Amino acid sequence: MDIRTELKNMMEEKGLTIVFVATAIGVAKSTVSMWLNGTYKGDNDKIADKVNNFIQREKERSFDEDLPLVDISIIGFISEIGRTCHTKGKIGVCVGKAGLGKTVAVKEYTKNFLDAILIESDSGYTAKSLLLEIHKRLGLSGKGCVYDLMNEVVNKLNNSGRLLIIDEAENLPYRALEITRRIHDKTGIGVLLVGRNILIENLRGYKNQYDQLYSRVKYLKVLDRLHIKDIKKILIAAGQNPELAEVYLQYSDGNTRRLEHLISHSISLAKFNGTDEVDETVIRATSKMLMA
Repeated sequence: MDIRTELKNMMEEKGLTIVFVATAIGVAKSTVSMWLNGTYKGDNDKIADKVNNFIQREKERSFDEDLPLVDISIIGFISEIGRTCHTKGKIGVCVGKAGLGKTVAVKEYTKNFLDAILIESDSGYTAKSLLLEIHKRLGLSGKGCVYDLMNEVVNKLNNSGRLLIIDEAENLPYRALEITRRIHDKTGIGVLLVGRNILIENLRGYKNQYDQLYSRVKYLKVLDRLHIKDIKKILIAAGQNPELAEVYLQYSDGNTRRLEHLISHSISLAKFNGTDEVDETVIRATSKMLMA
């Protein structure tokens, strides 16, 4: 198959436009159009080289698709604690290392239970930032002083039976955590705080000075690494050999994000070498290319 036919087939299969291809290879739309039609008067070999590189990139990109969502134990743990806090109006905390899948889990929870409010905090959050975000999520203006924001949030949430989830809650300063507790105390809603392990220390205080805050925590789950059964589930969903689960566990250290990268890049590496078979050699080679 010549390079022009290969590009035309790829464009048809993926719905790519001439504009898209031209932008990707850094030439004019008219140049691509003429080259495809065999009427280009310039350096055809140079365009062919650019097109060939583009085709190879697109092929490799298609190998590296996101893996399907799998109901692994971490999602189950967070969903269970979230639902308990939701129905009983309690405060729960789930902590674990980055990359375990905590954010995926809370987003999945909010898809299943639409009355849950998810706040994704970051390092720039203050107490007022948090209140403003909750205020807006409740359909309010997202404007006002802290006192007015708090009153309006409390009035809106009072006896509503809703669940407030704060992801990456370790980013919240003490005052924002304390406001979260006050919202819980005044409204009776459930609260789920999710983040890295340092969140527990933030709730207690370095000298255990935040007893009033930490004492409100009813449920605590410290998440560790993926179980071997989780890895087998992910491999089966990705169409890969579950017998390689132990190998993937070894090279991913049970971290969900690293595992997903390891699987997808191992598939890409195998296909790049002209095979669909991923084995321990491919996995080991792939792990050396990934950041620890």
